[in-house]
Amino acid sequence: MTARLAATVLAVVLVGSACGDDTPDTPDASATTTTTTAPTSSSTTTTATTTTMTTTTTITTTTTTTTTTTTTTPSPLTLDIEGSPMIEFSVAVGEGVDLERDELVAFVVETLTDERSWIGRGAGFRLVEEGGLFTLIVASPDQVDQMCLPLQTIGLYSCARNGWVALNSDRWFGATDDWPADLETYQRYLVNHEVGHYILGPNHPGCPGPGLPAPIMQPQTKGLDGCEPNGWVDP
Repeated sequence: MTARLAATVLAVVLVGSACGDDTPDTPDASATTTTTTAPTSSSTTTTATTTTMTTTTTITTTTTTTTTTTTTTPSPLTLDIEGSPMIEFSVAVGEGVDLERDELVAFVVETLTDERSWIGRGAGFRLVEEGGLFTLIVASPDQVDQMCLPLQTIGLYSCARNGWVALNSDRWFGATDDWPADLETYQRYLVNHEVGHYILGPNHPGCPGPGLPAPIMQPQTKGLDGCEPNGWVDP
């Protein structure tokens, strides 16, 4: 009985030291001395480092700011209306004229996209960066005179010829001395009237009767002859 008990106790002691020896992989470590201290320290340190690494990395909320710079340019500066004739044109401001090009483009686009303008008669327009059938420009009286030659605009009038819809800047900013309506109506008239010359040619009808809206192709800058001022093709 005592010999068997002694053998069992010896077996338990040997199993305990084999468990402790399992953890350190150091080739020259001695089985008896280094075994007991190694298991506790190495297994705890490994789990501690892995936990802290993963939490800090994913806090970067990347590229949310990049998408903020999307489309502030759905501008009113586009005009592409199918119709016949389809007219491609560009817009410019003459040298020394105190007018922002974007402001002029916006006004012209607003005018030509209105159903009371030439699109109501079936015309189409496409705004291009430069060139086209004509360039609509607000320019100084001298520059307009040069652009309109051999037509004599004598520093007072505008014209549509030679690839230009050339609008006299004095008229654009001040209409005429006896213009009886607001400036915006006159500017609408200038745009629609001169663009109309590219569609219809050089015709200038007279006033159809006192108190009626002046036809858009009537030269309203020279007088209304009893008609009412009008800036639209079909008011």
